[in-house]
Amino acid sequence: MPAAEPEQNLPNDMAEAVRKRRGRHTQWRAEGEPSLLRFVGQIGVLGWIIVVPTLVGMFVGRWLDHSFGTGIFWSAALMVLGVAFGFWSGWRRMHRQ
Repeated sequence: MPAAEPEQNLPNDMAEAVRKRRGRHTQWRAEGEPSLLRFVGQIGVLGWIIVVPTLVGMFVGRWLDHSFGTGIFWSAALMVLGVAFGFWSGWRRMHRQ
């Protein structure tokens, strides 16, 4: 009995993971190791992806609090939403690569 392809016996998610890993390995062999500056740049971009929505939430919240005289109600709520959105965006970006 001829041996079946290893990927045919794996569940679809596992087979997809193996294909992605093989593709990344092939790309790494063709391009070589990324530079240190590229890693630093990726970390910087990830930081800004998290910080910008947090700051936007804070500034909009402070403006709303100042306009309506609500203490820190809107600032706290919109800052938490900004942090959550920033981390979600960062998580999506990291899992796309």
